Amino acid sequence: MDVMLLRQFQRQVKFQCECVLVASGELEASLAKRDITATFCAIQALLSSAANISKALWGERKTKNALAVRAPLRDSLQVTDSSPLNPRNMRNHYDHFDERLDEWWRKSKTHNLADMNLIPRAAIQGFEPIERLRAFDPATGDLTFWGDDFNIRVIVDEAKRILPVATQEAAKPHWEQKHPAP
Repeated sequence: MDVMLLRQFQRQVKFQCECVLVASGELEASLAKRDITATFCAIQALLSSAANISKALWGERKTKNALAVRAPLRDSLQVTDSSPLNPRNMRNHYDHFDERLDEWWRKSKTHNLADMNLIPRAAIQGFEPIERLRAFDPATGDLTFWGDDFNIRVIVDEAKRILPVATQEAAKPHWEQKHPAP
């Protein structure tokens, strides 16, 4: 990867990490106010920024070529494939909410729906997984959608870990350094 392009990707990851942290602050503030709408707005913003980091690090489509092309970026930011930013399932649920509603309508026998709940997953009883949309447990940081679990706290922690590395790497020159002759 060309150094100038690498620096641009590092700057983008830095910015998106900052966005995750801003959204995390908004999440905490909205929870303190018990504002359900603001809470899920903050969660959606956090997921979107986390997905943007994921796309930068692994490419839009996780083909072998995209993975190889972005390897220098992941290496420079000390990010491995086991990073909690790698999966995009939860972001996809939120981004394709219209498709999820259509599928719920087709597949749910009762058309029950539990959505935008601020309670532990176990507190919702009598619903099939497809009938459980957005649920967040403030005590654990667990976000659930259709039985998929995702922990917000590990995403925030990973963004906090990457941010100083991305800040340092993005500040480096964008041209190849020539070593002076001895």
